[in-house]
Amino acid sequence: MTTAPDGLVAPGFWCERYVYRSKEADSVASWASLATDSPVFAVLHITADAEEMAAGLPEAEQQRVIGTLDAQERADAMVALHLGVPCGLALSCGATWVEWTAQPVRFLRMAVREGSVCGGGNVRPDGFGMPLVAGDGMVALREAFLEAEGDLEGEG
Repeated sequence: MTTAPDGLVAPGFWCERYVYRSKEADSVASWASLATDSPVFAVLHITADAEEMAAGLPEAEQQRVIGTLDAQERADAMVALHLGVPCGLALSCGATWVEWTAQPVRFLRMAVREGSVCGGGNVRPDGFGMPLVAGDGMVALREAFLEAEGDLEGEG
């Protein structure tokens, strides 16, 4: 396998949610995905999504679903992801069957242009203005969820 030069790839986590109309259904009713650079955020996203789905259920069913999302299981999932092991959750939410997965991946960073669109006096001899540099497309996600990650680590 060919490896990319340093700085061109970033470790991350790919999360997916599959919703089936029932446990016996053969086809997916809906699918959603999320990319993040944090195992904490991956698990928090899955947990929050499961809690949101459970919110529309009767109280007893809601408590059953939320009860399967205890702190120890969330911590175990975060550790597994940190160690490179995929994890998942499958729940019956009323008549609906929902499966969440999270797995470690490597993202190819996007290249971004620094400087103005028209290089003007900063044009390189080989054309097209300022050189392309590796961009960190996950900066906003990282900053937005550092607080959540710190809060969760403080629970321990």
